[in-house]
Amino acid sequence: MCPPGFTERRPRCRPIAPWSPPLDAEGLARVAGQLRSTRSLEAILDDAGDVLGDQAPPETEFGDLAERLRKGLTHLVDIAVAAKERDAQVACLVQRGLMLRAAAIPGDSRQALAYLRRMADLTSTLLERLADTRTVRSVA
Repeated sequence: MCPPGFTERRPRCRPIAPWSPPLDAEGLARVAGQLRSTRSLEAILDDAGDVLGDQAPPETEFGDLAERLRKGLTHLVDIAVAAKERDAQVACLVQRGLMLRAAAIPGDSRQALAYLRRMADLTSTLLERLADTRTVRSVA
């Protein structure tokens, strides 16, 4: 029988390495900050709904909406990639999302609204497909 702190491996005992945390306090604080800043799936869906609703959002909010939709789309793309989702429709939506997310919002207000609506529609469709494939829980 081995003394405490050792494991038995035939034919002799070997010491067990002490556990050390994978991150230091600074690393844990960084991860906690990222988790706090991550928006919920409901908030992402709300942003898409704000753009796709019957009434167009005020032009003064276009920049803020574009940024929130980009962040939401990035979050959904990250989920799909991390889950290694093999659904062909998800893969297509992810590719479209990467291209749309990289585009700048047009200066013309009608084109900017069309851009926001494309991004909102894609965000909503990707979220719905991720729920259909059970990659995320359903958001209603």
